Amino acid sequence: MSRILLADHSPHAQRMGERILRDEGYEVATVTDGETALLRLKDLAPDLILADISLPSRTGYEICEYVKTSGKYPQTRVVLTAGPVAAYDEARAQAAGADGFVRKPFEASVLLSMVQPLIEKPEAGTASQPAARAAALAPPAPAQPRPVDREQVRAAVILALEASMITMIENITDKVVLALEADTRPKLIPATAPVETKPAIRAAMTAAPKLATPAAQPAAAREASKTGTPAPPDEPVVRIRTPIFRSLS
Repeated sequence: MSRILLADHSPHAQRMGERILRDEGYEVATVTDGETALLRLKDLAPDLILADISLPSRTGYEICEYVKTSGKYPQTRVVLTAGPVAAYDEARAQAAGADGFVRKPFEASVLLSMVQPLIEKPEAGTASQPAARAAALAPPAPAQPRPVDREQVRAAVILALEASMITMIENITDKVVLALEADTRPKLIPATAPVETKPAIRAAMTAAPKLATPAAQPAAAREASKTGTPAPPDEPVVRIRTPIFRSLS
């Protein structure tokens, strides 16, 4: 059974590639970064590697260069892959010795037309590279319509969202941080702004006793104010009621 190493950081691309290749009887191992792919080369010794050009730590170009120049894996073929909007450097791929290129999301007919010739006849891999690349890049013939695969459409949408999600998250995070920092800054009250009297102070001022007016002052105080002499203090008037005793006869 032929072994294929699928190196891709997208779990959806991994799932699609595994389903297509395992249905054809291939043994598939998956990794999510370039460094792990190089480590698995030692124990797996795959017949073919599918390596994404945007892998973290080691790109697909670097993996291909290592496989082709190390001399340890002369029979291993390398097919580079890329997302629907990723820029593919064909000159760099040829310099690295890539055996083919496939766009994602994976389409079963295109992927298998690239993989099967390289695994079945590895010695003809380099000679058939231009034809295989042309088959991978050529659009499907309109005379042979195929039913729409919902999983492939879903994978394409998810890959596009993954590409734009990081930028969207960074923009939203920056806006939230700026809004929070603006709320935490101390707000200064302008010196010319009117000072509003609090309701409790207004209530206390209303309930305070008013100053006595001249009309409410006692007569003695008014006379004293006219003559200039101090008025005697007001004294309480005490009224004593004399009891009436009746003689009893």
